[in-house]
Amino acid sequence: MPKQFITAFIAVILLYGGYVGANFAIIFMAGETQPYADIVSIQQKNPNILYGPLFNNDHASYKYALYSQRKGDVVMVGSSRTLQFRQVFFNKQMVNCGRVVGSVRNALEFFHVLASDHSPQTVIVIMDFWWFRKPLRKITGGHKFTQSTGTERSLDMFFLPSKYILEGKIDIVKLIRRSVWFNQNALCNIGIRGIENNAGFAADGSFHNSNLVGPTQEEMVADIKARNGSQGFSYHNQLEKESVDAFFQGITELKQAGKKVIVIFSPLSPALYEEISINPGYKYVEKTVNYSKSLGALDYLNPAQLRLKCNDFIDALHTSSRADAIMLLAIAQNDPELRNILNIKFLNTFIASGKLTP
Repeated sequence: MPKQFITAFIAVILLYGGYVGANFAIIFMAGETQPYADIVSIQQKNPNILYGPLFNNDHASYKYALYSQRKGDVVMVGSSRTLQFRQVFFNKQMVNCGRVVGSVRNALEFFHVLASDHSPQTVIVIMDFWWFRKPLRKITGGHKFTQSTGTERSLDMFFLPSKYILEGKIDIVKLIRRSVWFNQNALCNIGIRGIENNAGFAADGSFHNSNLVGPTQEEMVADIKARNGSQGFSYHNQLEKESVDAFFQGITELKQAGKKVIVIFSPLSPALYEEISINPGYKYVEKTVNYSKSLGALDYLNPAQLRLKCNDFIDALHTSSRADAIMLLAIAQNDPELRNILNIKFLNTFIASGKLTP
């Protein structure tokens, strides 16, 4: 083998090895290679630390780790639409497990975990209508959710950071200056988004974003038009009764385990609610909600019920903390048990402030 080829081969290996190593070093420096259990432990000891990953995005596994360490009397369960419920809303310890559930299958698996744990006394479930747009056999399928530890590695970690730096998505100078490696004695956020943008999961599991600005009505409408007919917004006409029944069987098991369970369809933005009401592709939504109500679910999908406006939402799909606070107080009017665990004084003060988040 010619000496020149060997030299070139070694140079290429060193070049690409250095490139991969440099990329991974950025992820490592941001703390995104730590096990979820360690991240949660750090947050519980230092509640002001946010976890905002850019690459290590198994949020469900992170929330399972959070639930195992932060034993709450109140557990919030749902998708990303649950993430604005905060500890300050309650006078009992709360753990926000938003992002744990994305389907009926996910819900049943997590319900089983909750039912076998005596700690939570109150479980508040935020339902999403798109969980029920498929037949039961397609959304269970015998699959078992496997939790990751947070130490798994993806190819993105080894190749994308430098690309994002060149595109301006990562400010490497800011990242270094704000990381724990540059501030050995300071409490620093974990994850690239947490460090650069002060955005991520708080110690209670809620999502914090210090740069939050709600979209305009026009932006919401454009977002909805782009989503129509795809992913969670795919069209369906009929009620998948077996899917809803399976979900509420899980709710029944929680109640049999001694939990107080509140199941809610939380508000949609005015723009999205109008689209679902007039678009024939979403006929299944009304059927699903009505049938769920007969099984005990509370229906607050229509934002007009709570007098919510466009500026009470983060985007077309997600309520703000203020909207969630308004909804909790509305439910508590007819639910003394819920009222007893709410921080009523704070909720009233916060709502009156007009802020999206506390």
